[in-house]
This record gives sequence, C-alpha cells and structure tokens, in this order.
Amino acid sequence: MKIVYFVKLLRPLNGIIAGLSVLVGGLLTYEDISGNVFLACLVCFLIISAGNAMNDLVDSEIDKINRPTKPIPSGKLTKKEVIIGSTVLFIIGIMASILLGMQMLIITCLVSLLIIIYNFNLKRKGISGNLLVAFLSGFPFVYGGITMGKPIFTIIPFLFAFLLHFSREILKDIEDMVGDKTANSISLPIKYGNKKAIRLAIGILGLLILVTLLPPAMHLYNRFYLISVVICIDIPMCVIMYRLLKSETFVPAANNWLKLSMVIGLGVLVIGGYR
Repeated sequence: MKIVYFVKLLRPLNGIIAGLSVLVGGLLTYEDISGNVFLACLVCFLIISAGNAMNDLVDSEIDKINRPTKPIPSGKLTKKEVIIGSTVLFIIGIMASILLGMQMLIITCLVSLLIIIYNFNLKRKGISGNLLVAFLSGFPFVYGGITMGKPIFTIIPFLFAFLLHFSREILKDIEDMVGDKTANSISLPIKYGNKKAIRLAIGILGLLILVTLLPPAMHLYNRFYLISVVICIDIPMCVIMYRLLKSETFVPAANNWLKLSMVIGLGVLVIGGYR
C-alpha cells in the first residue's frame, strides 16, 4: 500500500500535463517528432513528480492544518521514505536527460535546482515564489522546443501557461492561508488581504485572455485556433473572473476549473496551433 500513497504524493496528473506540454512544445516547432521528444516528456514527468514529493515534504507541518489527509501528515508515509523517493526520481530524471545531450542535461539540472530552491527558500516568500512556479509550469513547452532545436516557437504557449499558473498560485495561497500563517508565510493574501489577491488574480486572467488573441493578430496557427480558444478558454475564463469578483467562496472551484483549463488548453494548441 505504501506505493499507492507515494503515487498519490507525486500528483501524477501534474506530471502528465507537464509531459504532454513537452510533446505539444515539440509539435509546435513543425518538425517531425523524434524519439528524443518522448524521452524529454519522461524526463519532465520524473522531475515534476520529484518536485511534488519534495513539496509535500516541506509542507508536511502546514498540511496537518490545511490538508491532514495527505500521505505524510496522515502518517501513511514517513519523511524519510519521501526524501528517498524524491531523490531517486530526481536522479533517474537527470540521468535520463544525459541521453538528450549535454545541453538538455544542463537545463534539466538547472530546473531541478530551481525546484529545490523554491521548496526550501522561495515557497514562503509570496509573489517571488508564485512567479517561479509559474515559470517552471510554462517551461515544459520550451523544453520540448529546445529538444527539437526551435524553442522560439514555444514562447506563446509558455506565456499562456505562465499567466494561468501565476493566477492559480495566488488563488491557491488564499485556500492555504490558515496553515501558511503558522509557517510565517508572506503570501499575497496574508500580506494584502483576500480581496486584493483576488483582484490581482482576475487581472492576470484578463491579461491571459488578451495574450490568447496574439497568434491570430500575428498570423500564427491555423484557422481553427481563434474559434477554439475563444469557446474553450476565453469564455470560461470570463465566467471564472466574474464568479471570483462576486464571491470569495468561489476560489476553490476556480482553482479546479483553472486546472481543467490546462488540459483543455493543450487540446486547443494541438488543434489550432499545428498546421
């Protein structure tokens, strides 16, 4: 049963979304997909999973308040077991990246280092931590582009993911306020209050909607992109923004909808971005 709890700790859906983002990043270079892209997807999945396990390790005391049913605070896994598991995943991911070449090895090591810095230093530092998570969440697209040798084609999807995750991280901080206060966190909701944090999150989502309209303005992607992004992303985002503006109680639901939007967004990029 230990393995079941460890898999739960890894939050595999996050790793799968990140791996698929690498694949989509590769597709958007308009080159023939090579086996290296699929290996890069695996590397990304392993590194993200290792980071998620480390994140739960660092949050173990706070989660006794915020999420007591998680594997560590509930006693299903020990801290030592999580440290070993996370370390093994980091090592396997980094070693696998060797097969992608020296450049990808260096990038994988740097990303791993940023994840560690976030978990042990920036996690409680408010907006700087939010920005780093947003960067790391958007980077899989670029990782796929670098694997194919054309990262410039992945800048727009990186911006999409960056803005979506930036907004979601702020909303997640609102959900975690009670536990975060016990860890002396200086998250935006704690420092400035929920209303200002929600307004900022709404503003970022508004900016995301504007950015999604850039490809047609720049004559990028195919004719299906505009209609699919407006129907599947922009209109739902407007609904989320409106609901957040009306009530703070919508924050947990907004977080779930934004996570779903990540998956839908990948589909929109494949349908509308690939030509």
